[in-house]
Amino acid sequence: MNLLDPRARPFPVGPFVCLLLMAAGCSDGDAGDDATTAAVSVNRVSPPDERVFSELSDFVNRYWLRPVPAQGQAPEHFDSLAASLHPETCGRCHPAQYEDWQTTVHARAYSPGLSGQLVNWAASDPGTVQSCQVCHTPLSEQIAQLPGADGEFATNPDFDPALRNQGLVCAACHLRGNRRYGPPRRDGSLQPSAPQAVHEGVTARTTYFEDSRFCATCHQFAAPAPNGKSLQNTHEEWEQSRYAAEGVPCQGCHMPDRRHLWRGIHDPDMVASGVTIEWVETARPDDPAGAVVELRLTNTGTGHHFPTYVTPEVIVELWLEDESGATIADSETTSTIGRRVKYEAGQWVEVADTRIPADSSYSVTTSTTGSAVRAHARVRVHPDAFYRGTFEGMLNRSLSDTSRALIAEAHEEARSSPFVIFEEVLDLGSGRVLEKEVGPAAADEADAVVGVAAALDVGAVARASQP
Repeated sequence: MNLLDPRARPFPVGPFVCLLLMAAGCSDGDAGDDATTAAVSVNRVSPPDERVFSELSDFVNRYWLRPVPAQGQAPEHFDSLAASLHPETCGRCHPAQYEDWQTTVHARAYSPGLSGQLVNWAASDPGTVQSCQVCHTPLSEQIAQLPGADGEFATNPDFDPALRNQGLVCAACHLRGNRRYGPPRRDGSLQPSAPQAVHEGVTARTTYFEDSRFCATCHQFAAPAPNGKSLQNTHEEWEQSRYAAEGVPCQGCHMPDRRHLWRGIHDPDMVASGVTIEWVETARPDDPAGAVVELRLTNTGTGHHFPTYVTPEVIVELWLEDESGATIADSETTSTIGRRVKYEAGQWVEVADTRIPADSSYSVTTSTTGSAVRAHARVRVHPDAFYRGTFEGMLNRSLSDTSRALIAEAHEEARSSPFVIFEEVLDLGSGRVLEKEVGPAAADEADAVVGVAAALDVGAVARASQP
């Protein structure tokens, strides 16, 4: 297998090795806040003029080097606009794409939760930092330290901290060696732009930009794979679904009409559109006055498991009510849909996996009695369940001021991210359904961390001041 195929790659250290270190009780004290490294020449993977892509195989095998090699010196005839790597510059001529990108998780890929972890190892473990950044901020110009020819990490003279803070930028996907690459024209042709166009236009167009393998570089790991499944297994889940067989790539759902939206688990409308939820009521053989009430969730619109990855959880609640609206004792059922993992004894272990594969169903049931007149159900999505617990653990440890401010901000975001995609009351007599309002789920105030508000006040300063 080609070693540049995403399925053949070992799991990058990434955010989960950051979490691994936290699980081991890592504490940074004040390390790394004021540390500096002498600036020396950093070896680039390959000169810009050697990175030319024209055939699909070129893109699949060589486009996503990690990190993306530095662009090198821009051509002399490029003005500052054409030479810039900053997304706001791209937005001057591509306002629709830029406005979409600003609303995305990609634009916040260098998030408080990530940067609050990485600041702990900026000086002592730059390898861990880079292994996270190759997906979150993949350009060499976004990484403060890179390995030289001798393998030792040194200060990167091309590093741009402002560019790093912008996360997954336009240039990360579209720019290699100061050449622009993109998808076929809307008519399907691969004709590049005219040479006299701004920044020489699009150097090459390729179907790779419409191929799920483009996304798999960061959305599929090979190892670790507890219980035979990678921690990040989205591309393989898609390959096993009918969507792959029907030629519907990731971009078909996450970039509709080529819009740069990438909506996912944090978007209530996107999540709700991926699953069909319905009531099923059947007779109860042992009680003529009762019935078995089932809430069935079917993954009808997601080209991978629902949900994919190990960080979200979907909580399904089902209970019965009497005529007064009171909950009937022992009728409450709560189920969690998700994949839970933990790190113990030096390895990742799968605790449970109740996710729903594409076109499969998951049911929650409860049995009614003669006093039950209504069934009530709610489906609540916790996009950042894993991270919330992780950040709570970090805040109970010794952290530098910079790290604490960023992690507190990340914890507050994770704590406030849940939302409800379904809430209905079923009248057991008539079968009539009363639809309830759905939307953001109220956070439990008892879970709030003392001092979060004060920490948020310095969060922006912390991001700007970190190495």
